[in-house]
Amino acid sequence: MACAANRSPRQREDMANAVLPDEMLMEVLLRLPVKSILRFRAVCRSWAALLSSEEFCGLHMANKAEREPPEPLLLYLSSTQISASTGLRSSNDGLLLTLKGVRGDFAGMTPVPCRGLTLLHDALSGRYYLLNAATRAVAQLPPPCQSAENTLLSTTGLGFDATTGRYKVVRLFSGQRLDDKDGIKREVYSPSGSGADDRWRPAAAGGALPSAFCELAVAAMFRALRCKLTPVFADGFLHWLIDPAVSCFATRPEAAVLSFSLADETFSWFGSPPFDLEGAHLAELDGSLCMVRDLRRDCGLLEIWRVKDYYAGDWSLEHRIDLARHAGKDLVDPQNIRVVGSCRAGKRLIFATSRCKTATLYLRSLDAWA
Repeated sequence: MACAANRSPRQREDMANAVLPDEMLMEVLLRLPVKSILRFRAVCRSWAALLSSEEFCGLHMANKAEREPPEPLLLYLSSTQISASTGLRSSNDGLLLTLKGVRGDFAGMTPVPCRGLTLLHDALSGRYYLLNAATRAVAQLPPPCQSAENTLLSTTGLGFDATTGRYKVVRLFSGQRLDDKDGIKREVYSPSGSGADDRWRPAAAGGALPSAFCELAVAAMFRALRCKLTPVFADGFLHWLIDPAVSCFATRPEAAVLSFSLADETFSWFGSPPFDLEGAHLAELDGSLCMVRDLRRDCGLLEIWRVKDYYAGDWSLEHRIDLARHAGKDLVDPQNIRVVGSCRAGKRLIFATSRCKTATLYLRSLDAWA
């Protein structure tokens, strides 16, 4: 009897479709690990189309999240032996793929995937890429409406619009003069998958920002550039922490966080917890927006505040952790540490450090620290 590998594509497709009813076959495939799904795409054309479809990928991620809440996958760039190329690595699987024509020392990336996708920006060439760490797929985005040569400041983030089921890449940028409020704009790219209307466009509420948000946008872009931060996606919004020290403010602003709605594509803002924002950063933890306050240099502590009410700017102190007592040198010594996610219902925090390392902190005795 000939083995399956020696059969024609038509024979393999007939065998694959004849074994189980479609509904039962789908239930089996949804429970497979990603590596098996990648291999099974070679079984036949119908399986390749099914296992590569957006619908199946969404169902697979939702099914996996219900069975075992995933640990955040931390991605980072590394050098390679190939000239003018960069390696994409993960905290779990090592080297995922090699990006040719991308200089890692000039590239920035969202550290944690958004529903499976990661945004990468090569500042040297001005190109944007969407990466799928599970399938190793890479898609280069079309050029933005305004090129990097005509842009003084910019910041870009990736989010998911649950109302339409579409990913959106949001770019906030300025012209060559920051005092020109008409030059501060926003544009959106939403991959269609079909190639139709595959371009950047002004936000639904208009490309130019309302004058009330221009100074906040400049402060958000300055902070993103100075601290090498990308906006954080949580609760259907992209969030930027603003820099209150920029010279465009005559007085200290009430606003601390600039937010962009993925649904209606408009900006809003809200205030901060009762402390100075220097040394703080935003993070998405268990679906909520949080602010992390690094007090290691002052008293060895790390505080995590969770926003309770966006409209009122109401925050609550969730955790106060003594890192000197409960964490090792991986979190105490580095110049910068950032909380990039949590898992197991908030019982573990995942950190990235300025030494290109990851660290995990177990919160077993959390109540005693808060």
